[in-house]
Amino acid sequence: MKIKTPKIPNSIVQHRTCIDAWEMMAKVHAMYGSPLSNKGLLIYGNSGQGKTYLAEQYIKAAQAEMLEPVPQLPVLYHRFRESNKTISQIQKLLIGAMGATPPRGRLEPGELHAQLCHLIDVLGVQLIVLDEIQQVLPKSDGHTTQATLKYFCCLLDELPASIVFIGSERAQRLLKFGMDKKTIDDNEQLSRRMLRSVKLESVNGLSPSWLNCVNWFLSCINYPSMSYQRKHEAILMSRIYVAYAERGFSTLDSLFLREPFTGSTFDELREWLKRNFDTYCNRKINPFDPKAMTDKQAYELTYRLTQKIGR
Repeated sequence: MKIKTPKIPNSIVQHRTCIDAWEMMAKVHAMYGSPLSNKGLLIYGNSGQGKTYLAEQYIKAAQAEMLEPVPQLPVLYHRFRESNKTISQIQKLLIGAMGATPPRGRLEPGELHAQLCHLIDVLGVQLIVLDEIQQVLPKSDGHTTQATLKYFCCLLDELPASIVFIGSERAQRLLKFGMDKKTIDDNEQLSRRMLRSVKLESVNGLSPSWLNCVNWFLSCINYPSMSYQRKHEAILMSRIYVAYAERGFSTLDSLFLREPFTGSTFDELREWLKRNFDTYCNRKINPFDPKAMTDKQAYELTYRLTQKIGR
């Protein structure tokens, strides 16, 4: 079955790693029904880099692109909100995410797995997205992690659906488990069933990508695009970057998308950002307050922060 995968929409910030992640999600989605087992993908990064938002936007766009007949549930999404250490708990959560009730009482071996696979087949699931995957990879229990990874291998081997794993830096255990200390024999490495992973990274605050990023958020509030050529705008973009360094795109969402902007001038924009920062952000020094941070300090701090990124 040929899958029509969605193009990256305007709702996604046009940053290199966001584009890479989208394209890799589309690639692994298009592998639905492939006899190959290496149709898994890991997208990881620090908190606030937009991993969950990216997944939500992909699911929304993918559903809009569905060809007839449209499956009942083309993309199965589940976010692990707390630690779940056993395979049966994972199976029950995924069954529940498809709107079904797991069997209760004493179960026959393989009964949950059979129900899970049956639902995926009946509902036409093409892509499974498992968010916060690090929650089911306990660092202190290697044997449980090994069993969980072997089960993910089983799903990739048996199901026609592809799987996207999303998580923090700790989610790299999906690929690295069993490679380092060799305290556990891991002959079924999940890494052999995965495409190249994508790390969502911070934007360089002095790059064209940062300009595009800021202008994308400005477009959301119907404010004209900025330019590095205009000094006052370049300084404001440095102040925005200092704020961004706190929690990544989560901070930008709080600054630009939580409250309506009713002004029209540059000064009104800066004051609006200052108020939003005081309301939604935790940094003690408000970078939009010229009394708390001078223009020179904002630029120098942006420069130091970008040296850590190097792109």
